[in-house]
Amino acid sequence: MKSRAQDLSPIAIRERILDAAEACLIDVGYGTRLHAVIAERAGLSRPTVYKYVGDQSEIFEALFQREITHFFTLLRPVLLESDRLDSGITDCVVFAVGYARRHALLQKGLRDDPAVVLPWFTMRARPFIERGTDYLAPLFERMMTAEQLATIDPRAVCEWAFRLVASLITTGGVVDTSSDAALRDFVDGLLSIAWVPAPAAQLV
Repeated sequence: MKSRAQDLSPIAIRERILDAAEACLIDVGYGTRLHAVIAERAGLSRPTVYKYVGDQSEIFEALFQREITHFFTLLRPVLLESDRLDSGITDCVVFAVGYARRHALLQKGLRDDPAVVLPWFTMRARPFIERGTDYLAPLFERMMTAEQLATIDPRAVCEWAFRLVASLITTGGVVDTSSDAALRDFVDGLLSIAWVPAPAAQLV
């Protein structure tokens, strides 16, 4: 039996609403009017849902922000195991893409309601990039040599990683990256090109 709203803290109420919202979206999709079904699943009133989360767009925003926080918490130990920039980027991309491919709500949105989900990876991506950069730049910086730090901004590394992950999540390609091993080979190959020194200028 669910606890009554008056017996819960505001944080607990909000989390219950978001848990119910995630389950409802997986069941019925992003296009449904959600407040009634969320309220029923959460065992709360519709006014309570509005009070603690807001309208439908604010529900999407809250779910997205909660998922980002959870994702970064899981990614951190992955990056702490890496001690080189190239392997760290590969580990980051492989983990992030695999996580996204196994994420039921994200995959349902990409499949059934791309107009709602894709902007988070394109037009609305900047806040995500900024937040990810603030969180991840120190983790990438610790992997970098003094020579790399002299020429590469760790914040740029974060943005490279985001753009690669976003592309792999949202766009199909001709190279097989369906398994973690194939994806790792793909990213390693891309990075091997990126680390090739620029050719010396030709004397005229």
